[in-house]
Amino acid sequence: QWYQTQSTGTTPQLAMLIVCLILLLPRCLVSADETYNYFDFVRQWWPNSCYMAKQRCTQLPRETKNWTIHGLWPSRDADHYPKYCAGTSYHLNTTEIADLLEEMHREWPTYYSGGDTWFWSHEYCEHGTCCTDNFPDVHHYFSTVLQLNQRLDIDAALAGAGIMPDLNTPYTFQQLDQAMKRSFGVDQATYWCRKVTVDDGSSKQLVYQISLCIDKDPGSLGPRDCPASRKGCVREKPFYLIPFAFLNEEH
Repeated sequence: QWYQTQSTGTTPQLAMLIVCLILLLPRCLVSADETYNYFDFVRQWWPNSCYMAKQRCTQLPRETKNWTIHGLWPSRDADHYPKYCAGTSYHLNTTEIADLLEEMHREWPTYYSGGDTWFWSHEYCEHGTCCTDNFPDVHHYFSTVLQLNQRLDIDAALAGAGIMPDLNTPYTFQQLDQAMKRSFGVDQATYWCRKVTVDDGSSKQLVYQISLCIDKDPGSLGPRDCPASRKGCVREKPFYLIPFAFLNEEH
């Protein structure tokens, strides 16, 4: 009788407490994982990503001729960042960003077979869900990224430094650093590189992504120095920018 009474009276309460603890534990872990110190604002140069690679960028619109957005990533340091803070099953409802779609298709395209909407959904699911303290909804996140892209014009910064797409013109990382300093006031950005072997047998280093680090303060969201990171680049060797014309030839 005593066992039955206790079992009936207290065990459900204990079970409820256990369930609550189980539910809260992942939430605590996610909250701890959401911390970040700045944003990586990453733009990509598609010819350098796709030239002599398996992917041929056939999904890109032919009118794309500029550096395009990869994403805005909350980051802790050069190698660690929170991700998938709302799980991995998020699906973007484009009606929430209908007024942004024309600009996004132009400035944020992808060659991935899933298409632009799939790519934006992936970026928000992996990165945007981890910075809702700054951008509480989908529209706020994407509209802010587009504003940053306009304000921090990387095409103009490189052109102003004389760094133009040309398969046969090498550039130094000192030139690239100077362009970032002159246009954005930073001493250190992050560059991603890959090496390819061209038709004459020589190898070329290609910068295919550039990240400007952005202060997380919503009042400024201004450029700041990035932590040191090579991302595959050999700074002692020159780099090249492949023109979009080569991409079109591969189509």
